[in-house]
Amino acid sequence: MELAQLTADTWQLEPKEVFSLLEKLSKLGVPLREFAGVEPLSGIKTGLNEAYLIEHTAYKTILSADPACSGLLKPYLRGQDFSRWQAASDGLWMIVMASSENHDWPWSNLGAEAEAVFTRTYPAIHAHLNQFRKQLEARQDQGRYWWELRSCAYWAEFERPKIMYPEISWRQQWCLDSAGTLCNNTAYFLPTDDTWILAAANAPVTWWFAWRRAVHGKDEALRFIKEFVQDLPIPRPTPEQRQAADATVRHMIEITSRQQQTQRTLLDWLRVEYAVEKPSNKLLAATELDSDTWVAEVKRIRGKKQPLSSAGLHGLRDEHTRTIEPARALAAETLKLERTLRDLADQAYALTPAEIDLMWQTAPPRMPIPPPGA
Repeated sequence: MELAQLTADTWQLEPKEVFSLLEKLSKLGVPLREFAGVEPLSGIKTGLNEAYLIEHTAYKTILSADPACSGLLKPYLRGQDFSRWQAASDGLWMIVMASSENHDWPWSNLGAEAEAVFTRTYPAIHAHLNQFRKQLEARQDQGRYWWELRSCAYWAEFERPKIMYPEISWRQQWCLDSAGTLCNNTAYFLPTDDTWILAAANAPVTWWFAWRRAVHGKDEALRFIKEFVQDLPIPRPTPEQRQAADATVRHMIEITSRQQQTQRTLLDWLRVEYAVEKPSNKLLAATELDSDTWVAEVKRIRGKKQPLSSAGLHGLRDEHTRTIEPARALAAETLKLERTLRDLADQAYALTPAEIDLMWQTAPPRMPIPPPGA
């Protein structure tokens, strides 16, 4: 260690070469807030998640009782639901009762008569929220009336294309959402669809940097809090780099969407045909399994009490050929695209071959892709 690294402000316990690379990234990168022209915005704080955050069964119950409620039921993501590049809601819904401070409801200015109008307007929503009335009334965070969410000045930003990411991050899972998906307060979003920001945020060099500068949480997670993300360095691309990144990111999003649909279809098939209700991590990464491993994992989950018949084994192998093999080809294409985006970010930072080697030699856990040549 050089004494110059041990300042009165912080001690950076890193080799000199690592310290120099960190300084280079900070110097050449533009703070994200400045680059994007926007700040990270927090997801919705409900004050009582059990009242406003519902699963698909409750969603269908409310909607069947009162179809007029459809506009108040929005898909949302929790921090643990995020995926890389493309957002994908998984049957989770938020009851969006914006405060009368932000939305002009029929009851907004009726005072004591407001609840009666709310009940007549949305009876199914009232019946659901009324189960939690005492807790909702006791909230400090609430709208003008007990059934409303706290005031939020940026509801409209959720409807626009945006970049979303979880606050507690075990890996880089920044994604683009164009479907108006909400998130709760375990996630943030940037009201921009700048694909270069998405490419840079998901780049290996950014995870390398974040591992050394972000707050560390439990179980080696990183805390992507607002104060850190708004100053996250984003390299300035050349017009050619930006154009190449945009085309690659959009292709990546399209492929990721197809992969997500394949996974949903495969898990539904396993649940119906093989009674696999809770897929293991291996089955969630089915594209990494050959045919024998795929069959063995399904057999393991079913256990000795549910042995597979010959027809069942044959069905599993057929499904591997029909669904998983094409998905494996897509995964190989995805890795190629990831490497293209990695190289573009490295080039934008003007990293030398020696600096790239240093980054991978000192790589933290869970880098998003394998090192060059692996």
